[in-house]
Amino acid sequence: MFQKENLHHAYFIEGEKASILIDLEAFLSDAFQIVRQGHPDVHFAEYESFGIDEGRELQSAQSMKPVMGDRKIFILITSSITSEAQNSLLKVFEEPTPGTHFFVISSSQRILLPTLRSRMVVVSHASAQNRDESGQAKRFLSLDPKGRLDLVAPLIEEKDKSKAEGFLQALVTELHVKGKPKAIKELLLLIRYLKDRSPSLKLILERAALLDF
Repeated sequence: MFQKENLHHAYFIEGEKASILIDLEAFLSDAFQIVRQGHPDVHFAEYESFGIDEGRELQSAQSMKPVMGDRKIFILITSSITSEAQNSLLKVFEEPTPGTHFFVISSSQRILLPTLRSRMVVVSHASAQNRDESGQAKRFLSLDPKGRLDLVAPLIEEKDKSKAEGFLQALVTELHVKGKPKAIKELLLLIRYLKDRSPSLKLILERAALLDF
């Protein structure tokens, strides 16, 4: 997944966070003898939504010199990143301080703006291949409202905005094939709500489950 001799300064890794973290920690240990837990130059944080305040904190932290060795590692797990935060990180991800490496982990690269994506190496982890959003969407559309509510319950429990967006986008694709413009319009509106800073996944997905398809 990574090359020690040619390690880029900013990676976006899409897939299942626990699996990615295991592989990333193994790489850091093998390549640089860096263990995440307790290391002063490894900054680890997990967010439901990464906003402008978190972006400013990251800018400040990355500007500091390493305590040990010559590398600083930032591992960030998030379900979403606001547009404001992404714009604030453009220069940091393009020209970080020497020896700084960012690893941003999320379930889908859909959360990235094209401008920030262009400054990162996007890696699709093996765990990302396990998603079957199209099949899930087809099953969803075949169910009655109660069955749909049961199907989206795990998505609500996970609180993963990017995974929820992927599911809604798959529904839009299926409905386009079926010729359902009214339902598509309502789903696109729900996707817009999902991009707000603090959306209610529960309300959005339950609303989708109750739409007239």
